[in-house]
Amino acid sequence: MKKINLIIMLSIIFALESCTNTKDKFINPDSVSPDIYQVLFENDAVKVMKVTFQPNQGDKTHDHHPMTFHALKGGKIEVTLPDGKTNERNIPTGATGFNADLMRHQVKNIGDNTIEILLVENKYSMNSEVNGSDLILPEEVSPDVYKILLDNDKVKVTEATFEPDQSDKMHEHGVMTFYTVSGGKAQNTLADGTVREMEISDNFTGHGEKILKHQMKNIGEKTIKVILVEHKTLEPVKG
Repeated sequence: MKKINLIIMLSIIFALESCTNTKDKFINPDSVSPDIYQVLFENDAVKVMKVTFQPNQGDKTHDHHPMTFHALKGGKIEVTLPDGKTNERNIPTGATGFNADLMRHQVKNIGDNTIEILLVENKYSMNSEVNGSDLILPEEVSPDVYKILLDNDKVKVTEATFEPDQSDKMHEHGVMTFYTVSGGKAQNTLADGTVREMEISDNFTGHGEKILKHQMKNIGEKTIKVILVEHKTLEPVKG
């Protein structure tokens, strides 16, 4: 009888632990809703996703690491929280923000147009020393090219727009993730004078953790537009 009771007790404990682990386990949006969340780039530091909701399309319940978002194409969404509460939000095109503490949720497009959102998730603590105040800031030396969309103690988000034959001035970037909204042909000049031409495709994405000093020029016939997310101090991320 004692043996049976012990087995029952162990079974109950295992079941409770399994429920707890399932509840607390991090749910990646691209794992449960791969038709909506497209991973463009991922390493130990960041995960970059392009999120596309067709009208009346919804994702499955998921989590996010601390993240920067930028609405490439806005719209109307409904957000459902774990307790079942819902709220509606209108997201204008170009809306940009940062969320450090996100509750598990589900999202649905309740509007008439397709919604596209760029997400840059931080997966570990960034080194703020690389993004010091002594950098040659692109928005200061080339304000006609660089437009600040968001600047707080966590991130700085900048939109860089190069018209054909337009160039910026020599500048620097620290820890940075970039996403190309619309690509083209560019010429990149480094601080040591090295010049390289490149074809930049739409959706081209990358991440760098060293100070980059360079100058860019659009040598093609199409307007080039890039979203830059420069990272500042963040707490270590778990999950």
